[in-house]
Amino acid sequence: MSQKRESRVHAPPTNVDGRSPTCPVSAVRIISERKLHENSHLDTSQQTEDVTNANQTSDPGANRPIQRRSQALQGSGDRSIKGNTNRLIDRPVLKDREAPQQPSTSVRSQHTMTGTLEDTLTVRLDDTPLTLIGQYQIWVRKGAVSVLGATLHSSSAAYRVFAPSTHSLPVIRPIRNPFGPAEQPVEITIGSFRSGIRLLKQLSPHFGRIWSTAINVLGDITNEANGTEPYLKRTYSILKTPVSYISKGPLNPLDLPTGWQPLLTSLTSRNQRKPPTIALVCGPKGSGKSTFVRMLCNGSNDARGTRCVALLDIDPGQPEFSPPGEVSLVQISSFHFGPPYCHPSTSGQGLTMIRSHHVGATSPRDDPQHYLQCVLELFRHYKQLLVQHPSCSLVVNTAGWIQGKGLELLFELIQQLNLTDVIYTSTAGPSEVVDAITQATEGRSTRLHLIPSQPVEAPPRDATELRMMQTLSYFHLDEPEMGHLRWDATPIQEMATERIHYAGPEQSIYAVQLLGPELDPEFLIQVLEGCVIGLVVVENHAALNFDPLPSLPRTSEQIPYIPSSAQTTAPLSPFHSYSLGQGLIRSIDTISHTFNLVTPIPHSIFASLCTHQSKLVLVRGSLDTPAWAYKEDLYKQMYRRKQIVKEGITDEGTQKWTREDTKNWADGRPWMHADGRRNGERPKRLRRDLK
Repeated sequence: MSQKRESRVHAPPTNVDGRSPTCPVSAVRIISERKLHENSHLDTSQQTEDVTNANQTSDPGANRPIQRRSQALQGSGDRSIKGNTNRLIDRPVLKDREAPQQPSTSVRSQHTMTGTLEDTLTVRLDDTPLTLIGQYQIWVRKGAVSVLGATLHSSSAAYRVFAPSTHSLPVIRPIRNPFGPAEQPVEITIGSFRSGIRLLKQLSPHFGRIWSTAINVLGDITNEANGTEPYLKRTYSILKTPVSYISKGPLNPLDLPTGWQPLLTSLTSRNQRKPPTIALVCGPKGSGKSTFVRMLCNGSNDARGTRCVALLDIDPGQPEFSPPGEVSLVQISSFHFGPPYCHPSTSGQGLTMIRSHHVGATSPRDDPQHYLQCVLELFRHYKQLLVQHPSCSLVVNTAGWIQGKGLELLFELIQQLNLTDVIYTSTAGPSEVVDAITQATEGRSTRLHLIPSQPVEAPPRDATELRMMQTLSYFHLDEPEMGHLRWDATPIQEMATERIHYAGPEQSIYAVQLLGPELDPEFLIQVLEGCVIGLVVVENHAALNFDPLPSLPRTSEQIPYIPSSAQTTAPLSPFHSYSLGQGLIRSIDTISHTFNLVTPIPHSIFASLCTHQSKLVLVRGSLDTPAWAYKEDLYKQMYRRKQIVKEGITDEGTQKWTREDTKNWADGRPWMHADGRRNGERPKRLRRDLK
């Protein structure tokens, strides 16, 4: 049995895009700044981030030899910055978990930065915290700081921070060094890094204008699209005040409500004790549950890697380390700074996926009983983890469904998970919820903590948009480099696919399962094409909830499927199956009997399943239709046209993207139809077919 990856087209970079600004500094003292030359030690994507090929367009339907992005860009030279006559000097780069060598010194400046092309800066923090927007690495040279619940002290380690404007920005606070002199001044070095995630704005406007922006020498924030500043090598900016530079809201540093920090300190100080802390965090939607969970996980870890903490992530709508529709148990051994779409997979550094289950929905309400079984099965694996790590604490991240049956489900979870602490992120009720949680914890050695909700203004992205961004981010993950996640901005239509046979001598798919109401199997192809599915491994036949012998039924196209009973299809038992992740069915070839899947799961995993004759089931639930996937090619072409016009690198006949351009683009694709839009820049009706 074999699976093959199709080739992938990558356009060579020509134009520079995306400006990393600098701005005045308030209440911090700049000690030194150092320009770093990008070289092979950093991610390959560093040499291509915010670089666009404006001359070359691609044909999504063309089949031609392609090389992976990391191969295509090897040996590329330095970027030339238009208008810059400064010579780039080759110096050591600030790598993760490695301190910079011999930083140069410069004239001290208390209010402004100097050198618009500088890559790093070193600052001394007095008593005032520091907030940045963008993506950066932080290295503590002297003293200690607190960032999103983590304590970073002076060492040779550097940590990556993702700070987009879609979430409250992490704040770097000077604190007493637990491993050094109490009165030691705090000095940190901030460095740039590039992972490719900024390039996703070429595929979706939701990723646009969420990182650092262009800033002029007076400190005024300018519009990234219309700014006239030259390309800046910094991938971050220091936030002087909570100013607004995007139309949907201001930039706000993370402000902890009263009572959060004392509770976090109390919970984390009990770590590494027996029995370990098992804390469940619950509360209304938008109350700060996810923020509290991140801070608690970071606080339960340490920079030396001697502590153990596990995350039981049972919020399928906004999971922390997986795409929406999954619940999982993850062992965490390092700090993580950033929203979920900046780490949608556990293939990054310091994360171990213990077990995961595909629920096929973004809420437990579709099948509460199956959801509860998944949670209890994951908790069983946590108990097995305690055999190796007896003092490993557990943080449980719950969904925001706390009304009606959601409250009943929460009540049952509290009673069955042997919790030491329950944290409810609201002091404003509802009273029936607080009463139910209080009743569930009575008579047990479980402490109940009521803390105020996190004060937030209207977020720039709502929950649906954040789910879309997380799913898109997951499917555009590239091969990790040096243990760090990287992203590939190739449109879905041009990506390499995993070709898996569903019939014939090379069959490697056991069956297809549709969750929910019964459906005529003859419509299976129409339902599956262009949709996101779960990739579930069946460990034995007990997972099927029925006897599959002598064989499973097949459609007229020979696709095997799990039949329904009583007008519905029962999910696979989580006690005898587990999830590998997710895939997007780009097309189904009925002649070669293959599914063409787009998935970040390595090919070696599928090959291993074939070797061990494991049963792979494709599960189609009720996840959001990936409308973003149908429009990626459109946004990519619009972005390229914008760069052509902006840079003026073609003849004068090239104009801005128009309504007619959108119509012509849609007419050339049988799976897209554009109409009913006044500006003509967004397709309205979609059909699921990504061939």
